[in-house]
Amino acid sequence: MFERLAARLQLDPAEARRAIALATILFGLTGSYTLVKTVRDALFLAQLPATLLPYVFLGVGILTVLASLLFTRVTRDRAVWETLAGASLVTAISLVAFSQLFRLQDRWVPVAFYLWVNVYGLILMAQFWVFANDLSNPREAKRTFGVIGVGGILGGLVGGLVAAPLAHLWTLPTLLVVGAVLQAWAGVRAFQLARRTPPATAEPAVDEGAPSHPLRHPYVRFLALATLCSVMVAALLDYQFKVELQQRYPGPAQLASFIGLFYTASNLGALALQLFGTRWLIQRFGAGWSAAALPTGILIGTAATVAVPGFVAVAATRLWEQIARHSVNKAAGELFYFPLAPALRRRAKGLIEAGLERTGDGLAGILILAVGFLLGGAGTRSLAILVGALVVIWVLAWLGVRRGYVRELGLNLRRLSNDHRQATVSLREASLLQEMARLLENRFERIVLHGIAMLEENAPEELTGHLPALLGHASPRVRARALALVRAALLQEHRVRVEALLQDPDPEVRVQALSTHGALRGEDPVEPLEEFIESGDVGLRQAAILCITEFAPADGEPRVRAILTRLLESGESATRTVVAEALGRRAAPSRLHELLTPLLRDADLAVRRSALRSAGRAQRRSDIPALMDALGSRDTEAAARAGLAGFGDRVVGTLGDHLGDASVPFSLRIVIPRVLSDIRSQEAINALFRYNERGQVRLAYRVLKAANQIRASVSGIQFPRRRISEDLNYDAESYLFALVHYRSCPIGRARGAERLLCIVLNERMEQALNRVFRRLSLLYPPEEMLAAYQGIVSANARLRGNALEYLDNALDPDHRALVLPLVDDTGDDEKLRLAEIRYGLHFVDYDRTLEEILQGDDAWLRTCALYVAGSRRERTLLPLVESNLSAFDALVRETAAWARLSIAAG
Repeated sequence: MFERLAARLQLDPAEARRAIALATILFGLTGSYTLVKTVRDALFLAQLPATLLPYVFLGVGILTVLASLLFTRVTRDRAVWETLAGASLVTAISLVAFSQLFRLQDRWVPVAFYLWVNVYGLILMAQFWVFANDLSNPREAKRTFGVIGVGGILGGLVGGLVAAPLAHLWTLPTLLVVGAVLQAWAGVRAFQLARRTPPATAEPAVDEGAPSHPLRHPYVRFLALATLCSVMVAALLDYQFKVELQQRYPGPAQLASFIGLFYTASNLGALALQLFGTRWLIQRFGAGWSAAALPTGILIGTAATVAVPGFVAVAATRLWEQIARHSVNKAAGELFYFPLAPALRRRAKGLIEAGLERTGDGLAGILILAVGFLLGGAGTRSLAILVGALVVIWVLAWLGVRRGYVRELGLNLRRLSNDHRQATVSLREASLLQEMARLLENRFERIVLHGIAMLEENAPEELTGHLPALLGHASPRVRARALALVRAALLQEHRVRVEALLQDPDPEVRVQALSTHGALRGEDPVEPLEEFIESGDVGLRQAAILCITEFAPADGEPRVRAILTRLLESGESATRTVVAEALGRRAAPSRLHELLTPLLRDADLAVRRSALRSAGRAQRRSDIPALMDALGSRDTEAAARAGLAGFGDRVVGTLGDHLGDASVPFSLRIVIPRVLSDIRSQEAINALFRYNERGQVRLAYRVLKAANQIRASVSGIQFPRRRISEDLNYDAESYLFALVHYRSCPIGRARGAERLLCIVLNERMEQALNRVFRRLSLLYPPEEMLAAYQGIVSANARLRGNALEYLDNALDPDHRALVLPLVDDTGDDEKLRLAEIRYGLHFVDYDRTLEEILQGDDAWLRTCALYVAGSRRERTLLPLVESNLSAFDALVRETAAWARLSIAAG
């Protein structure tokens, strides 16, 4: 029976159990609160004038702020379920105590009771929804909060139904005891549910990056402003309603009876909306647009009140406010808290729902008193105009919440997907000279180099005193940078230290030391280096070759060329390698770079690699063909990539031509996307998107991956949205194609070729989904999309739910309609139905699966299907096998030839 109920609610059994358990707790809380509110209003209006309510509202605001602060401090280190259960039991005891105080018949008792009911009601409701959030995720909440809300509405409905007859049969104190019993029962149920279902643990318990106070968070500020306006509007409508009500019903029994009937009607309306509208609205339009239902209805009712003031318009507006607030608005509003980190979420809900909501009551009281003072009385029409103005501010704040919701969902996803990576040091905050200098004392190379750069730009004179320490730093890059500073300023006092660094173990430090040594001597920069070239110290000799090539003045190039030519003619491989590397250090243009041309085709691999890297710095277009040839060889691929990337946009056109030309060897084409990703420019992206073949899945993925790398590292790059949308549609079809035919696999009994095909189909599903999210990251924030993908493939329900909620709100409608059906929780049957409706894909039998794969454009899948056809000797597939003999892909042709022979032999 329970399984049938879960299926009817479209929930899995675990979700259904949690939802029903939470609904019963909310039933007890709202049933009790409705009874207590009935007693509160009847007692107050029977003994005191309604015009006293603004002062009570003001007192409620002050008292609730103090109570919420105290409550937060007391329960800060307690679990959510403990605070909910404990507060429920304490509240039940207080209600019994007030039932006895009613016998005093003093005027302070209704005021004190009114204040207490408003304080505890909000604190308990806030704690309940924190508890519900703690057991759910946004995606689950969209399905279950409607069910949970039904429990609350039924509690209010039952409370309203029994309040009217019991008010005539029993006394008000007796009603209060009934409310206390329901309250205690809800606390016990919360304790039982917490013991049975521990809270989710996917989110970190501490949000180290969160502001110390919730209101310092922009998103929380918008939430707070929207809530404040909402509460002030509710308080003003409540005041209007009670003034009109007191004029019609003077006695406590009549008041209690009508108020009970009013709560019954409002809860019936809320129940109907909850059952037939809330879940559909939230799932169809999302939390953002669903939350607009409440202010829209209030604005219409306010306009009617301004036009025709009176009991009917006021009561109708108040009725809609109660119906929408306790159904669609409550369920939608709770979703806005999910993106916040757990610690921040708890503080924010405590502040907003248990503090600001009653602060709103206090502010509403002040507004009523101010309107009464300025206009000689707070009339229905004047208050309606004030309500309309507050609704406008409310809507503006709500728009801010809606905009921030998607952003916070993305940040939350990144936080949930964070693998506890070490936080990077923030260097940009070190803006003062003292802080800049302090960076130089750090043992980490990156920080010291950053400090040097900042001081060199802002106060270069501050560097002088730090040079001795920098020349002895543990990092070779720091020592080399310090030598360059000494050379630039010709600081003779460091000459001894510079000479010592000529024997440094790091090659780059030796190069910089040689250059600085010559500069400090003030001699011909070439002549002293020639001495070191003849040195018996191999390291010093190589450093001299690098140094003389890089730093020789333009008028010294003939001498340097003669030296390098002599070294190249020596025939030593190590010497030629160093010369090839040295030529890459020479700034272009230079006649010395002509020496690179023969080195690019040198017989020695190490020499060729050095020459290929140096060719990028030389920027000679005549060397590009040699670089392209080397790119297709595994031995020289990395060096050729570095050399081609050095040309930048000048070589992009050539790379794009080769990438899109199917006649170019595949071994060369497969490397080109990596080169373009190293260039990282708009032209590189344009070249990548010139490739439009889909049969070569591996190459297509390399192209996509290169685009992702450029997207992640360079801002401002434009991507072709229309082309990406077309590719997304192709990937979605590929995913569903693989899913449909994977279902035909003989799982558990597949052997050999059939097993291979099953594995490949499963891999194709995973790869297609991966490509979908890679393409989305080209159009949407890449870090958030990566986190969303990690959430989708995660087994953790909370992380997956957050990912689905982010996608539902972040994607444009066309992309949402394409992607969400592939990843949501509807199951494979719905996906198979979608495949048939959208792409005409459906499973017939295994032979039909092989036929469709053999006619497809996926070369590897066709190869596997040919292998199956040949292994099974399927004569019916022979025409399709023969059609693949002329395939462009060599592996497809070879497998087709084998399959034809195998079928013929069979």
